[in-house]
Amino acid sequence: MSNNNPAISVMIPVYNAESFLQETIDSVLWQTFTDFELLLMDDGSTDNSSEIIRSYDDPRIHYVSCLHNFIETLNRGLDMAKGKYIALLDHDDLMMPYRLQTQFCFMEANPHLVASGGFMHTFGWYAERFEAPLKHKDLILYYSPIYNPTGFIRRDVLLQHQIKYKQGYSFSADFKLWMDIMQAGEIANIPKILTLYRTNKEQTSVKNYTDCVLAAQKIQIEAIDSYLSFLIKNISGFDNMVISKFLSLIQSLKSRHFVSEKTYIQFMREIIVNSI
Repeated sequence: MSNNNPAISVMIPVYNAESFLQETIDSVLWQTFTDFELLLMDDGSTDNSSEIIRSYDDPRIHYVSCLHNFIETLNRGLDMAKGKYIALLDHDDLMMPYRLQTQFCFMEANPHLVASGGFMHTFGWYAERFEAPLKHKDLILYYSPIYNPTGFIRRDVLLQHQIKYKQGYSFSADFKLWMDIMQAGEIANIPKILTLYRTNKEQTSVKNYTDCVLAAQKIQIEAIDSYLSFLIKNISGFDNMVISKFLSLIQSLKSRHFVSEKTYIQFMREIIVNSI
């Protein structure tokens, strides 16, 4: 890339990952696509994670020591990234060797897309293939529009729309990021396994499942409000008045607990998807 910047910045937040960090780093270094930097954002680890990272002698690797504040660590990584694209990965997951090449070529061939993801296969506690819908319209308000360890984002979109990770969303800050990105432009998924996702009973998403679900519902409702505001502004005259009153009625039913948040989200998703 121009100005000596890499094509891709791979960002991995690290916290006490000594048991599997080497495998994760190696999976990035073994990519068929080699024009990347690897940002290893150490979120205040107290184990030997830093020593493992420092044992590598590869100029593409950048070790960044951070205080233990996960959201600030992630945003520091976004600020430091120099690539045209940012590829996300968790500290215990593995990239398929062709992942970066596949997503780089896909995004270059589809300049209208702001981000892309792909399929995953889990390993460890259980093994399962995860496939998300492929097209943007099918991903609106979808619980996992892009599986985070397959995320691939145009960095200039984040800068242009001032999109960052936000505090206050419990363990679903990544889902909030994707909802914000989707309102900046179209996304898509590639029908190919891009990442191997490690599973275990001590994962945050497992131990804090209820909190994750509640935070996700909060994010979906915020996104619904944003989509509805856009739709109402773009519908004129009598239709605008009728639709506004109808939507107000539905929102009133939700606030008075006549419908559950889950039902409300499903119902409004159908309205929004069929209106865009």
